[in-house]
Parts: sequence; C-alpha cells; structure tokens
Amino acid sequence: MVRQRPVGNRFNALTMTGGAVDLPFSSGQGFWDRILGPVEYALAIGTVFFSPMNFLRLPFFYFTLSDALACLCLLLLVLRGRLKLQPLGPASTAIWMIGLTTMLASLLLSSLVHGDPMRGIVYIAQYFFAYFILLLVIGGRSERQMIVLAKMYVLSIVIMCIHGAYLINIDGQTNTAFVSGSGRLTGFVERENECGAVIAMTVPMLLLLCGSGRLTKFALLALPIMGYAVMLTGSNTGLASFAYALGVFALFTLNWTFLVGAAAVVAGTVLALDRWGRDYLPAVFQRRVLGALESGDIGQAGSFDHRLELIHEAIGRANDTIFLGVGADQYAVTSFLMQPVHNLYLLLWTEGGLLCVVGFFVMISAGFGPGLAALNKPGGRLFAACTVSTVSLFLLSINAFPSVYGRFWSMPIILTVSLSCAFLSRPSPVR
Repeated sequence: MVRQRPVGNRFNALTMTGGAVDLPFSSGQGFWDRILGPVEYALAIGTVFFSPMNFLRLPFFYFTLSDALACLCLLLLVLRGRLKLQPLGPASTAIWMIGLTTMLASLLLSSLVHGDPMRGIVYIAQYFFAYFILLLVIGGRSERQMIVLAKMYVLSIVIMCIHGAYLINIDGQTNTAFVSGSGRLTGFVERENECGAVIAMTVPMLLLLCGSGRLTKFALLALPIMGYAVMLTGSNTGLASFAYALGVFALFTLNWTFLVGAAAVVAGTVLALDRWGRDYLPAVFQRRVLGALESGDIGQAGSFDHRLELIHEAIGRANDTIFLGVGADQYAVTSFLMQPVHNLYLLLWTEGGLLCVVGFFVMISAGFGPGLAALNKPGGRLFAACTVSTVSLFLLSINAFPSVYGRFWSMPIILTVSLSCAFLSRPSPVR
C-alpha cells in the first residue's frame, strides 16, 4: 500500500509564513543559511539606504546602486527559501498585485497598439521593479529588521538634508548635480520638487521611531533640519507635503489639548520668523514660496502656466483614451508642448487608459489595509499614523508629478506599509 504524502502542513506553512517559498535547494537553518543570512540582511540595508541616492546610477539606463543591491538580496532570499510571496499579508498583497497587474497590462496593451512597444516594455519594467521587486526584497520581514531598515532610510534622508545645507550655505554651489542653477536644492534625487516631497514622506517614519522609543527624543532634532532642507528646495509642493505629514500624524496620535498647544507654538514661531527671522530664511524660499504665501498669487510660486496648459490638454484628451492610451512614455511625444503632464493620474489615463490609473490607485490604496488594521491593535496607533499619513500624502502629492517609478518614490511607501505588517505579526499579549 502506497502512502500519500500529506499536503495540508505544506499549505498551512505557506500561509502562516506570509507565503515563504521553501525551495528544494534551500538550506534552511543549516551552515550556509547562517552565513548567507547576515549577508542578505546587509544587502537589504544597503538597498534601503541608497534608494534616495538617484545619482548613483548607470549613465545609459536607469539602474541604480540600490537596484543592484536589491537584485543580489532577492537572489539570496530565493536561495535561502525565505522569499515571501505575501509580504503584505494575503488580502493586501492580493489587492496590491491586482492593481499593479491592471496598470502594467493597460500600459503594455496601449504601447503595443498605439505607442512604441520597446519603450513601453522599458517603462513597464521600471514600475515592475519599483513596486514588485522592491516589495519582495523589503516586505515580509520581522519587526526588528523593519525598524532597522526604517532607521537607515531616515538616516539617508537626513544626510541628504545636511549635505544640501552645506553645499548651498557654505560651499555656495549652483548649477551642479545637487543644486540647480537657480540655487534650489535638488538633493540626491536630483529634482527640486521631488526632493521636497520625499523629505516630507520621511517625516512620519521619524516620528514613529521617536514616539515608539526606537530612537531617542534627541533624534527629533532632525525634524527642523528636514524642514530647512524643504525650504532650500523652494518647493511649494514640498512645503505643503511637510505640513500635511506633520498634521495627519498629529491627528492620529495626539490629544486635542496637545494639538491646541502645538498649534500655538507653531503660530508663535511663524510670527517670530515673520518679524525677526525673515532675513535668515533661505533666499530661494523667500523668492518662490514666501512671496506667494503672502500675496496669494501662485504666479510667484513658480512656472505654473505651462503645467496648467498641460493639465487642460490632458483633460481634453481623456475621452479619447478611456480604453486604450497613447502608450507608455508617449505623452510628451504627442503633446503640443512636447512635455509630460505633471499629474500622474492624468498621465496614466492618457498613456494607458482609465483602467491604468484605476489600477495604480488600487495598488497604492492597498497600503491602507495594514495601517488601519494596526489602529485596531493595542499599541498600534503610531504605526497606523505612519502608514496612513505616508500613503495618503503620496496619493495627494502625485497630482504634481509626472512619474513615480524612481526608487525614492516607492521605498517610503513599501517601508511604512511593511512596518504596519510587521507590527501586526507581533504576538498579542496573553491576558
């Protein structure tokens, strides 16, 4: 009589471990696993730390140092049998993948029918790497590892802020890789507005680490450094994003008495700066942001004319691109201004059709699931605040950006959502 091999334990193990793949050639807890484990973890740390450093890339193709480390890390995860196929949990991972697949399939089909197929494949590969490969590399880890990864990301951003302040205020650089010709900080991401937005999306992680005791309260001194760097970018989007991140996190975590007191302190600081500290504010901030805030004239806040024209053009083309768009990375080719529209929702709609933008929105919205679930678990309010504020800020800020496949965009989303997932995997206290 031939005994059948039971399959129930295999299925249960897959479910309970977040979909970890136990490959036949994996070494489990053996000798090689003990050696490769720290190496894989170090590669993950490097992937996170270097992800904002967009300048460390190949000159002929968008492939960064962080990408190379991520590929090596993924290889070791596979060899060790530690690859998690459900890094965000069964439900959120399924929603994430449905959204990503819908988005990429729409872009691919539109590129094959109306656009440039080769350019479409390259464009799709970039989004696939940013929102799937990095998710596999970073997601599904223990809370201890996720906290370390979050610390390394915050450290990388703070280094960028200090580096930018040094270049502008001490070295006096302009028209370089890190400072634009007009004196605006572009940072490691090499873009002014993107630099401000990425700094803002790091604020919730810093507040989580300090509020939960993973970092000392002295680490909050990084907050004014980050705020000053946002001013150096001269970005209205960055300033609004910074204020939004602080506000939403505060609403989630603080009581009304503290909120009123904090609002009074902020108001007093603003009044003091207006009366005595105006001359000490960065010149680019005074020129691009402060004047617009005082006058209410957005014309002083930067070049909005062409952006508004592109938005109106994209809205006018929406009816013609409901089912299929013009193809990935083809908006600038077909636009009368020969530029992409600075609104990701309109750009995806025009290039990939309505399903494309719906898919992207569904994918990112999957991050709310772990965040809201953490809110219902004792001790999870800080994790919920971090995830919800970062994900919602991202969904709002991409109204002002044309593309978000840069690793500096996807990394804070993946980190904050994975932090909530790691917290949810913590065993509940026994009563």
